Amino acid sequence: MNEWKTKTLGEVTSYIAKGIPPKYVEGESEDTIRVLNQKCNRDFRISYADSRLHNNAVKKTPEVKMLIPGDVLINSTGTGTAGRVAQIWNIPTPTTIDGHMILMRPTDEVDALYYGYAIKAYQTAIELYAEGSTGQTEINKIRLKNETIISFPDDKDEQHRIGRMLADLDEKILENEAINKNLAA
Repeated sequence: MNEWKTKTLGEVTSYIAKGIPPKYVEGESEDTIRVLNQKCNRDFRISYADSRLHNNAVKKTPEVKMLIPGDVLINSTGTGTAGRVAQIWNIPTPTTIDGHMILMRPTDEVDALYYGYAIKAYQTAIELYAEGSTGQTEINKIRLKNETIISFPDDKDEQHRIGRMLADLDEKILENEAINKNLAA
């Protein structure tokens, strides 16, 4: 039987940072990279449809802020959008996030897939970490790290099995949504 651990999100997070202040450009070139923003994060999913281009030659993006598969992204500002959580796996082109999102990566103690689902399970609570005046609310990162409690099996293989089961369910939901959309058309 697997032992379970309970830790704060901060204890199982190796990297947490807000995104960059981009230098937006219209045309794609060898110097541009994609920038995800709050509009790209909906329904626990990331879409590139509303992403924009950043001129990386004018303002170089630190390597650590370039997205890698398994990164968890949380909208950090805005009434009605702050607290939205998504995990990105498919990164078709060099990509980063703007300053209205938080980038998080797990420690080696937690499987990345499990980590993403554990944080998604707390989205409603994370939304309540938004503080500030109307329209200028922002997620309090200290509360995010200290008040979000993650429980996980000690065995990383077990963590991955749990995450994979949840991912399989999400994939089936996407398939059913596509079928329903096709039937409605």
